[in-house]
Amino acid sequence: MSSLFEFSAEVTRWALTIYEWIIIIAILVSWVNPDPRNPIVQFLNNMTYPLWNYLTRRLPAGLKLFAAYFSLLLVWFLKVFLPGTLLTLGAWSGAAIGFDAVPMRIFGFFLLGLGIVLQNLLFFLMLLLLVWFFLTLISPSVNSPIVRTVFVLVDPFITPIQKWLPRTKVDFSPLVAAGIFLVLKMVVVAQLIVFSAGLANYSAAGALS
Repeated sequence: MSSLFEFSAEVTRWALTIYEWIIIIAILVSWVNPDPRNPIVQFLNNMTYPLWNYLTRRLPAGLKLFAAYFSLLLVWFLKVFLPGTLLTLGAWSGAAIGFDAVPMRIFGFFLLGLGIVLQNLLFFLMLLLLVWFFLTLISPSVNSPIVRTVFVLVDPFITPIQKWLPRTKVDFSPLVAAGIFLVLKMVVVAQLIVFSAGLANYSAAGALS
């Protein structure tokens, strides 16, 4: 029975990895305005649009354009949580761990997946802040939908910082916010990942020692 769970975990991991790359390829293809009648494009659309549309309907207005990225975040979470859960059940069915260890290990994989999502999300926000800092240097047109979208996403983070920074010709608040997120990523989220990895390796033997 344990080998069946291990096989299922490996299949799940590979399936999600393939789907992850399908999403990435679909994002890259969408940038070149492909022919929607192309069979490859149709395959990519059929594989990705249901999830993208599902997330688009549930995301706030300012985040709808990033439904594809949030799809990736969801897949990255599931790549950790689902195989980890299956491996935990396999270890229990094979008597490698006691039943009391199962909830803790599954919770550990949940936190580990969440930590990886937060790590990537913070990196994404740092990238947006750096892009916005560059845009402020060249004074872009506010009529650009990309500029408006980036501003909507970064404004909640830079506005409180702007109140505390001295007024200068160059707005350094995006850099300060990016620095704060970098610290959170390297300290808080990194510790969450270490902690959750410890929970995922929790066993009945360890609990009794």
